[in-house]
Amino acid sequence: MSNQSLKKILKFGFSTLCVILLIACSRTPKGIISEKKMRHVLVDMQLAEAMINMNPQDYRTNEEKAVLYQSVFEKYSLTEAEYDSSLVWYGRNLDLYMRIYNLALTDVKNRIELMGDVKPEAVSTSDSDSIDIWIYRRYYEFSPLNLSNTIVLDFKPNREYTSGSIFLLSFQVWGLSSAIPQTIDMKICADQSDTTLVMNKVIRTDGKHELMLKTLPTKKIKRLYGYIRFNEKKESSYHKIYLDDFQLMKFNYGSAYIEQMDSTTYKDNSIDQ
Repeated sequence: MSNQSLKKILKFGFSTLCVILLIACSRTPKGIISEKKMRHVLVDMQLAEAMINMNPQDYRTNEEKAVLYQSVFEKYSLTEAEYDSSLVWYGRNLDLYMRIYNLALTDVKNRIELMGDVKPEAVSTSDSDSIDIWIYRRYYEFSPLNLSNTIVLDFKPNREYTSGSIFLLSFQVWGLSSAIPQTIDMKICADQSDTTLVMNKVIRTDGKHELMLKTLPTKKIKRLYGYIRFNEKKESSYHKIYLDDFQLMKFNYGSAYIEQMDSTTYKDNSIDQ
């Protein structure tokens, strides 16, 4: 065998090996957005949603919002169908999706810092009684087309939340009715040193819903996490369930606002009737 033939064989073998390794390293099947590309797409989608939230007068209709989202798809040579099908696949692989999603949120935070804005956890709360620490989008849908109707919460502040902080998670729900037996579970947890505090709630009706978690006054909070999950019953049909106006308020220990809620409107029930 000539040296030239040997070089061709080795070159072909090396190229084949590279292709095999690339396929082996890719966790996404054909037709699904790759992890690296998905991270970039999620960053721009988060920024698009931030633009809508900050400028509601410029994006009053679904058509106006769709134009903004379409610009993201065009940037990455995607169709809405490809994006939706990729979300469905990532919904089946939630651990992978959350890893990519958290990386995307870090990228968004870094971009905001470069623009000179202040991160939520860096805002002083000594003079103000409360701050909204929700960093995700404000609107969600639970749908029969979604394979994972779960919203994951995971907050790890750069600086631990102050001891005795009180957290109030709230949002609006549309689409639940007596004809739909399904429920929505809310759960929030706080890690304080070697202690974990947990609060749960089951939602059965439309309207505004709140879940409050009061932490111990002697320990700082290292992590706040939980989920909002739609309990879909396969034998029952339903249309989309809408959740909007998300807030996760952090109040200082001894907040006058919380004391007023305790004495008037807030009822610490685990189940909505």
